[in-house]
Amino acid sequence: MIVRRNIFEKYSNYQFSIPLNEKDRPLVSVGQDLKEGDNLYILKKNNLKDSFYVPKEIGCDLRKVSEYITCINGEYVQEGDVLAEKIGNGGLFLNKLVSPSSGLVDLSRLNTGFLDILGEETESLIKSQFEGKILDVSPLDGIKISTSAQAFDLIAISKPNENIKGLQKYYTGELTVLGQDNELLFQGDDICYQNKIVFVGKHLHPNLLKDLFEKGASFVLTCSMDYSDFREQKLPVGVINGFGNIHSSDKLVKELYKYNGSYMVIDWDEIQAFLLLKDRTKKIDPGIFVKNFVGNLVMSKSVANYGMLGTIILVQEGGEYVTVEWEKGSSTVINIALLEFVSL
Repeated sequence: MIVRRNIFEKYSNYQFSIPLNEKDRPLVSVGQDLKEGDNLYILKKNNLKDSFYVPKEIGCDLRKVSEYITCINGEYVQEGDVLAEKIGNGGLFLNKLVSPSSGLVDLSRLNTGFLDILGEETESLIKSQFEGKILDVSPLDGIKISTSAQAFDLIAISKPNENIKGLQKYYTGELTVLGQDNELLFQGDDICYQNKIVFVGKHLHPNLLKDLFEKGASFVLTCSMDYSDFREQKLPVGVINGFGNIHSSDKLVKELYKYNGSYMVIDWDEIQAFLLLKDRTKKIDPGIFVKNFVGNLVMSKSVANYGMLGTIILVQEGGEYVTVEWEKGSSTVINIALLEFVSL
């Protein structure tokens, strides 16, 4: 059997919701045709001043982190106030997490191990980065929009955020990319990633994962990561290719880099990532799948080079085997049943 698919699929009527907080003020109405640059809503939020991964700070189990918190959600704390504490080493000493600044305590991410200190409330005008149609506006469901999108599948996605009532199926935000030199990163840039979906490249190290969420990231995308790391953490993560030390296509990574700054929706029900593009279109060459296999783009399903992209340069006699030139420059003869015909 020959499997053919597009890695990036186009949807002309994708529907999703942008969540609204109680203080947010929508600036659109039902039935409105949305254009790029139109005002969407006024976002009211408190800036992220400090963020702490409590299990690391006081040496506790993630599942029991709430037992050691000494402050309450929304409490105003001063510099030096104790936020969490745990008796260690048989009661000989206390491990304490002390606030380095004054601000409001935010425990909304405590189920993932994070305690945040928020600063002053600010207002931001959020403009649309895409075109679409407004289907509904409500405090519970947010701003529901129909738009065109490009989507790609995820191999796995972690549990949705239980703190967003009625909107567990979506993570939304601007896509920010890291690791454009294919290096393994252990921490992100020294910036705030609040309300960002971050793509880290070919592999995700657990140190980078915690660093990004300490800096406010909403969701992290990676081509691969260790399965044990994926199972043990409770942070919102999406895996594109698979687990372990597997090959991740340079072509696929570079294609995702092109969408840096685009608006993205992670759909937990569909296990897909949707890119809402400014022009609402992405042309797919209709002739990329032709009866003559030569020139077709393929992805290997062979154990030897799983996930690698290449181009068919020769069909062997009988048609069961083909010669593929892989993206790294090597060429091999492979059974066509071990190939998936794809299009970027």
